[in-house]
Amino acid sequence: MAAAVCDEVLVAEVPAGCATGGIRTGWAPRSLAPVPGTPYLLVANAGSDTMSVVDTAAARAVASVGVGREPGAMAVSSDGRAVLVCERGSGAVTALDLMPLSQGRPERVGVRWRTVLGPHPHIQPRAIALFGAQAVVACTRRESLPVLSTGDGALLTSVELSVPGSAPAGIAVTGQDGFALVALERCGLLAVVDLFDWCVTRCIRVGRGPRHLAIDPDDGTVYCALAGDGRLAVLHLDGVDLSTTDGQPQLDTLATGARPSAVSVAHVNEPGPRGS
Repeated sequence: MAAAVCDEVLVAEVPAGCATGGIRTGWAPRSLAPVPGTPYLLVANAGSDTMSVVDTAAARAVASVGVGREPGAMAVSSDGRAVLVCERGSGAVTALDLMPLSQGRPERVGVRWRTVLGPHPHIQPRAIALFGAQAVVACTRRESLPVLSTGDGALLTSVELSVPGSAPAGIAVTGQDGFALVALERCGLLAVVDLFDWCVTRCIRVGRGPRHLAIDPDDGTVYCALAGDGRLAVLHLDGVDLSTTDGQPQLDTLATGARPSAVSVAHVNEPGPRGS
């Protein structure tokens, strides 16, 4: 768990429901991401402008990489070879080469490229999602979604949003069907983006202050934190053609408490080895 006003991440024992210790990282850790196929966890330290590499087996940070101001949201490639990090304070996206992790050399993790997203000093990239060799970025003060090449950071295109001043705050890819959902915080909508034609096909009203999104890979159910309503939106896309405005997805909401800002999907109580 990342605790914002400190310099460590907390280790929690899920069955016991309590924290069992801490791992020293950088100041104000904002987000966490595991690296597939390795025992390593990446930590974005917004207060110290660094990325920490944590060895979860040893329960300690084993490397620190300097990046731009206020690193936050990140997206790790499915092969674990790279991570793209949003620098909210500097309006940029930085890619780190994670190949050394597969060799057990975390101290060799370094910056591959860095792309500044525009001349405005407060663009504030808040979320990023990967689709193939492309990355789509949601920026609070930009009314379009920059699309970057994951290979070299080149700006490939921009997707114009249909609602000016909407403050995109979260983004998630629905799967191989080629759509992204973008949370538009100020207008209570999810914009549906066609990732092949790079255009908005429809907007779905979900509630006040949508922020972070998570999609269950098993059944495609979409979960969205509604900061303005203190609720969690649950969106069912079964049978809905996202390329058109025909049909409406089923929407349910659950009470969560004051101003939820993030959501994650976890499957628990699944059968273990030999049915245990």
